[in-house]
Amino acid sequence: MQKDHWGRVVPADVKKAVRDCSATDNWRNWLFLTGDWGLIVAAAATHLYVGGIAVYLLSVLVIGSRMRALANLLHESAHYKLFADRRMNGIAGAVLCAWPLYTGYRTYVRQHRLHHRNLWKGEQDPDLALYRMTRTENARRGAVSFRSFVLTHVVFVVIPVLPLRRLIAESGRGRRLLVPLASLLAALALHTWVSGTAGDILIRYWLIPWATAYQVIAYWAELGEHGGLSGRGHDWGSRNWRGSAVSRWLIGSHSDDLYHLLHHFFPSVPHYRLTELDHTCRDRWSDYRAQGRCSGFFVGGHDGVSVLHDIWDGGGCRAETAPAPAVPAVVPAVLGTEGIG
Repeated sequence: MQKDHWGRVVPADVKKAVRDCSATDNWRNWLFLTGDWGLIVAAAATHLYVGGIAVYLLSVLVIGSRMRALANLLHESAHYKLFADRRMNGIAGAVLCAWPLYTGYRTYVRQHRLHHRNLWKGEQDPDLALYRMTRTENARRGAVSFRSFVLTHVVFVVIPVLPLRRLIAESGRGRRLLVPLASLLAALALHTWVSGTAGDILIRYWLIPWATAYQVIAYWAELGEHGGLSGRGHDWGSRNWRGSAVSRWLIGSHSDDLYHLLHHFFPSVPHYRLTELDHTCRDRWSDYRAQGRCSGFFVGGHDGVSVLHDIWDGGGCRAETAPAPAVPAVVPAVLGTEGIG
């Protein structure tokens, strides 16, 4: 057994697998970017050609899910693993992922660095606001029934009350809504004075999916990453989950949300190698294997609980079963190195 930069005990063969899986290149993520943007265009074109409210609602869902996929590729860029070339990594992350989602690239990278260093350590973690707003820092089983919890985090999300409340709360701390509002005004101007079709396309196939489906999917994905796991501390306070092909594609695009515990241990590993590394860790690392509680997002199975149930139950964490916290050693200077947790 060896220790990583944080002083956590990790099997030597797992460390070797991490090194083997951490190589990046300058071509593979172009396939994922092309696929995500291609599906967005295809969804919009399908509705333009076919028409109908049902087709439109499906197109909004597809576009919103691919927006979340682009957010996950932005996350790859923040860890300097979207592309091996740093300049290409930054330009693609900003132009093709961050800016279309009305996110400042440098701000995102800075806040995500803080999140990794300060997970469940206090006020410096910018993601803590979500869990405090939703009261999901710790288990909710003693406060509300599981049925009430599901009602809140499914029905009130689909409507979508909670995602928009979160968006408004976050915009109150910055200028996040200014660019979307400017886009809306530009679309209305196009519609009125230049080209009705161009304005309609921007509103129907970007602004509406961004304000609805994307916010809903991002809410679920990010709640599932750490919700209820404060009691497991910095090291084990993240979650992996499996699930159906539909939920994995809809909420867990590009594997980051599916293997979020693994990602926090080894953020240098690109998303397309996480499944491989997960198999290695489950085979050779008993502490990691014991964290595989969640077999689905909304519905569990015979081999595990749902993510929603795990949030409500606080990861099943009791004082006598909570993993012992590790004492950090030397904090790496680069966010993309394997030692950051």
